[in-house]
Amino acid sequence: MKFEYNLSMAEIIVSYLLMMAVIVIGISTGQSWIAVLGLPLFLRGLLGWCPLKTFLRGQSTT
Repeated sequence: MKFEYNLSMAEIIVSYLLMMAVIVIGISTGQSWIAVLGLPLFLRGLLGWCPLKTFLRGQSTT
């Protein structure tokens, strides 16, 4: 599996907005475990790399 950038700037922005929505919903409902689900979205946006997109791109070439 290659660790190279595969997200566009628009996808990174959407990932950031989804992360913020998940965290706000988790904190406002008092369910802190939901806020933890924002971590993968944070890492996806920070790194600019999506493992699922890499996996699916590799599957389509075979």
